Amino acid sequence: YLKEEGFPPLLIKGKKLTKNEVTLSANVSSQYISALLLIAGFLENGLSINLEGSITSLPYLQMTNVLLNGFGIETKGSNYGIDVKPINNFKKEFIQIESDWSSASYLYSIVALSNQGNLKIKTFHNESLQGDSAIIKLFYHYFNTETTFQKDNQGEIKLTSHKFLFPPKEPIIENLNHCPDIAQTILVTAAALKIPCKLTGLHTLKIKETDRILAMKNELTKCNVETICTDDSIEITHIGELPKKVTIETYNDHRMAMAFTPLALMGVELKFDDKAVVEKSYPNFWNDMQLLGFTIQ
Repeated sequence: YLKEEGFPPLLIKGKKLTKNEVTLSANVSSQYISALLLIAGFLENGLSINLEGSITSLPYLQMTNVLLNGFGIETKGSNYGIDVKPINNFKKEFIQIESDWSSASYLYSIVALSNQGNLKIKTFHNESLQGDSAIIKLFYHYFNTETTFQKDNQGEIKLTSHKFLFPPKEPIIENLNHCPDIAQTILVTAAALKIPCKLTGLHTLKIKETDRILAMKNELTKCNVETICTDDSIEITHIGELPKKVTIETYNDHRMAMAFTPLALMGVELKFDDKAVVEKSYPNFWNDMQLLGFTIQ
């Protein structure tokens, strides 16, 4: 550690890696496993990754495996681990990178909260391997926001709000173990529409950019929304009148700023403590909000 112990910046001295087996917990974050998968085929002995516990965000490991296979890297997976053979023939391929469904979730929320929302975005795949593509079904079922894939148009999708066609609002009860990154978006959207909500499978949120469970509890409280939280869940128990003005702390977390922004459509004037926080995953977020008609100072 070049400065403070336990924190970046780091100085890492590389060496030849010959060990071909590693064991790690599977229920902390899929990102650690994906990082190892990306280098595994280039190790001279390949790599066997032994996984302990239930796998979190499984779709993202499946997506990584599919991409590796497309480049000629052979993988074999089970509930207990993933074996990657050393690569013999790396194939040069041209692939189109799909857009990020978790970033799209904020646009879904905007459409869901608008009176007559109608928005086109791209590039998205039908039958996507991304876990966060669950927003297609979740937003249709709970928020009457319809997704239509445009034929022969480079993965363009059309989002349409049917806000005034709501059936009786049923409570949202969902396990988001495979897609925890959309939890904040769903919670804010549910609060805005006064729909009771309980989300589970959120144990990884405590080790993200911040403790997202605690952060959501704190900021929803400012919006007169009461919650009950555990290490694995957030439940909205009471929704009062939204405030006219509120300052949202972002906790150095890009998703806090973007998830709460759609509340402006409910007549709430929002102030955020860090404009640049969105740059981690959606650097053009504020510009896109202005294009959609939001007033940003």
